[in-house]
Amino acid sequence: MFRWIKNVWTGSEPVEFVSAFGMNESVERLRAATRRWSFPFATQECAAGTVKENRVSLQRVIPMVGNSFKPFFIGRFEQRQGKVVLRGRFTMMLLVKVFMAFWLGMLASFAVAGSVAAVASPKAAMFPLAAVGMMGFGVGLTALGQWFSRNDAAWLTHVMRTALQVLPDTATPSQGAGLAGQAASGKTPVFIYTLTGLFTLFGLLGIISAISGIQTYRGGPDGAVITHYANDTLRMVAGAGSIAMLGVALGIYRRMLFAWWSGFVLLAASMVYSIISPLVRTDLGDARVPAVVFGGISVVIGVFWGRWWHAQRHHFHD
Repeated sequence: MFRWIKNVWTGSEPVEFVSAFGMNESVERLRAATRRWSFPFATQECAAGTVKENRVSLQRVIPMVGNSFKPFFIGRFEQRQGKVVLRGRFTMMLLVKVFMAFWLGMLASFAVAGSVAAVASPKAAMFPLAAVGMMGFGVGLTALGQWFSRNDAAWLTHVMRTALQVLPDTATPSQGAGLAGQAASGKTPVFIYTLTGLFTLFGLLGIISAISGIQTYRGGPDGAVITHYANDTLRMVAGAGSIAMLGVALGIYRRMLFAWWSGFVLLAASMVYSIISPLVRTDLGDARVPAVVFGGISVVIGVFWGRWWHAQRHHFHD
């Protein structure tokens, strides 16, 4: 446990990349292989951060995926025996480490104080248990974040090795070809599974709605409000659309081109609806202007999603 905490705080062992180029060219090549900024404009996977001679800070950016516990490569270029060496280590962002240290330190203090209070009064017995539980939650969240980003170091290694044209026999042992091979392997992207699950869920819910005849369900303090379809035609349309959504889910899972095109159709339909709906509805009253503004914001978000979806074309085949 203590070794794990130490590794989280200090990061990996130092790693080195011996560049095949001079100092200026090494810096420029790595800078060209990465991006200075990523959020919120990244539409495809990239390495982003700062690349200078005296400081290199890079992270793996996956569109629509955030992870505060992922590793960064923090290092610098050095001149050694006539060769340019990029030296650094993979570690979490300093701000995250400071926050987690503060979080766990405060909870540890609460646990000690709560234990003292529990000795004096049994009614306070839950306080130290709650503090320990929150500490466990923090440790578990950190471990989960690191598990999700377990391939980031290998991926960044591949980017830096490629940019600097590092020879296999000039890399440190921890930079073996196996890491680069993992990063370069054609594994199915995570978003494929995520979208498949979402489309499957919505498709199944739509089919259940069409079969039951319940169009919407809203619960509140005064009871539930259930809205049924106005006629059987709408139920059939809803059912057909849900079946089509399941077909798109299968297409996304199998990475078929029609599913990629279907994504644009759905985005376009949602943007058109966001614009037209506030203009034609008669029940909005004074809320029409906010609804129009919200519709405009929805269109902007849809355009952003469209840019990201367009960048995923290479994951789909005919």
